[in-house]
Amino acid sequence: MNPTGLEGIQEQLPLGQNSEQPKYWDPSLLVGVPRALARGVEGIDASKFEGYDLWNCWEVSWLDLQGKPITRIGQLVVSADSPNLCESKSLKLYLNSFANERIESEAALIVRVSDDLETVLGIKPKFCLYALDDSRFVVQNPKGVCIDRLPVDLAVYEPNALLLQTDPSQVGAELLHSNVFRSNCPVTGQPDWATIVVKYEAQERLFPESLLAYLVSYRNHTGFHEACIERIYGDLLGCLNPTELVVWAGFVRRGGLDINPVRSMTPINFLPPRLVRH
Repeated sequence: MNPTGLEGIQEQLPLGQNSEQPKYWDPSLLVGVPRALARGVEGIDASKFEGYDLWNCWEVSWLDLQGKPITRIGQLVVSADSPNLCESKSLKLYLNSFANERIESEAALIVRVSDDLETVLGIKPKFCLYALDDSRFVVQNPKGVCIDRLPVDLAVYEPNALLLQTDPSQVGAELLHSNVFRSNCPVTGQPDWATIVVKYEAQERLFPESLLAYLVSYRNHTGFHEACIERIYGDLLGCLNPTELVVWAGFVRRGGLDINPVRSMTPINFLPPRLVRH
């Protein structure tokens, strides 16, 4: 397994450990992981991008003051500038610790969650609650051209930026996506599947076959969702020298959560849609 940056702290993380179901609200369940750990081993320069991580939280429920359960879908947006990530299982346990908690209003819950997460993340996140039938959670297909039917001849499944190739005779301006991306969790070693979307404009066109080969090369790579997308962004930035570049991923839901990192050259006002594997 490749270095992950977690060496020495992995036993402190709840993911992969046996955990009791919390009975009541417990902010001490939240565990932060410094972004610098993964960025260091992946060679990521965080000054090269803007962005955020969108978490869809599908297990949010609490009691009103009369003891009646209320259920919502939570959306958590964390800036890529935050010093820390929130370890995913710790967030799952924390959100489920509200199951027997009486709370006077949705607004009160939002304030409590935002304040608790700020302590762990080192930055104030944006946390919102939505009804289960909110139209933003209707399943959509990613826009642009799917590259998954293109041929790939690959024998080594570790990320290699040299796989990215361009055509200097053509200007590039494309929106491409692939549904075959796989990497592996640095804590449990279990596979993480995702749809990757790339939008770029550059003086040279990226061969779509080379992008697919490059994305497939992550198949046995171990890394956090966020660090994988930042590395993909950085390698595309170095290859294309683009005037516009946006890379985002919709990772398959695990443990009642899905994580959708978005990285771009400039600030972007865009939230990834719900995809079929969310």
